[in-house]
Amino acid sequence: MRFFRQFLRLVLSMGCAAFLASAQQFTSGSTGADGAYSPTVSGDFDPVALGLDASGDNVFNFTTINIPAGVTIKLRASKLRNAAVTWLATGDVTIAGILDLSGASPVALNTAQPSQVAANRVLPEPGPGGYTGGLGSKAGVGAQAGAGPGGGPVPEHELAAYYSCYGGNASFITSGYLNGSFEIGAGPTYSSFLLVPLYGGSGGGGGWDTTTTSANVGGTGGAGGGAIRIVSATQINVTGTINANGGTGGTASGATAGCPGGAGAGGAIHLVAPAILGNGSLSANSGASNVNGVVVTNGIVRFSTNNSAFTGTATGGAILGPLFLPPANSTLATPSLSITQVNGVAVPPEAAGSYLNPDVIINSTGAVNVNLAAANIPLGTIVTLRITAETGADNTISCSPLAGSTASSIATCSATFPFSVSIAGVRASW
Repeated sequence: MRFFRQFLRLVLSMGCAAFLASAQQFTSGSTGADGAYSPTVSGDFDPVALGLDASGDNVFNFTTINIPAGVTIKLRASKLRNAAVTWLATGDVTIAGILDLSGASPVALNTAQPSQVAANRVLPEPGPGGYTGGLGSKAGVGAQAGAGPGGGPVPEHELAAYYSCYGGNASFITSGYLNGSFEIGAGPTYSSFLLVPLYGGSGGGGGWDTTTTSANVGGTGGAGGGAIRIVSATQINVTGTINANGGTGGTASGATAGCPGGAGAGGAIHLVAPAILGNGSLSANSGASNVNGVVVTNGIVRFSTNNSAFTGTATGGAILGPLFLPPANSTLATPSLSITQVNGVAVPPEAAGSYLNPDVIINSTGAVNVNLAAANIPLGTIVTLRITAETGADNTISCSPLAGSTASSIATCSATFPFSVSIAGVRASW
């Protein structure tokens, strides 16, 4: 922060000539070790498949980056360690196609079709660095708040006419709250306008029942948009699209339908280069609110440059600031939490969490151990395990406190899984 303030004074006092000289000396920090990134077909940005980022810090060292027109590259949390992404380039960056790190919108649930609810009542995937939404209530088990520092709050479970059963909208740089007389609250704001460290948007809260005695199924909250920092030593030209939007909250229909979930927050797009140009589109908006369809610009698009010739659109709290290279560790120390074993059976590193293709198969009618691993979460934090069954009600269990070190800790839960297929998810709040 001190360097940043001194740099501002330097620019103001030395004038245009010194300003341009400073731009010519700018380095992106890229080693160029990952070569040129120039995909020719649409698909996921998958470091494992591409043989990139063996260190696992989500920082990629390219020479040049070119997303051509007609090509869409999707950045998913599941393939990027659930953490924000940094692309560094020694040369030009061109985005003529689509770069998408938006959070997913949950599938609409139809309670008249139990199998449809079972298949689609799952947590939506956020963009990398973003957070998932919360599950809605089911069979009297309460709704779940959205994940992340600004996760949408859990609603009440009555007075549907006043929207108090709706899942709360998530927040990020600014609030997801809509100033309506019937609106419930939103999650708290967080992060810095400098985007150091780099975070994505939080998830919307799940919806609850329409009455205090109902066993209705509530909608799932939308996932938060991801976070990316793109740094070039020369220029960034965006004639295409970069999206880091949040997902719209999920709805439920049918005779036993509860209220919808809240919207996920927009994420973060940070472009850093001596020159930024193009006439494309950058978006870090929330998902649409289920109260009135309003989209909130609570994510952030930041340009850090000496020469902004960008004539396109940037929505989501767009900010123009001076050229600066964020600290190398600004994407490190990201909290992580995962299930590693169930009844002694190892969980795949990239668990699918699907009813159709189980990640783990066990044969036990009694309680079994569920082992967890965490990093960068305070020791002593109580982790909550939530089991959503293909049939029947949900079940929430408090696990043992995290123990070990801040860099690597573990915990254990004792849980009984119902017959057939279940999905297990873990949350930690501190």
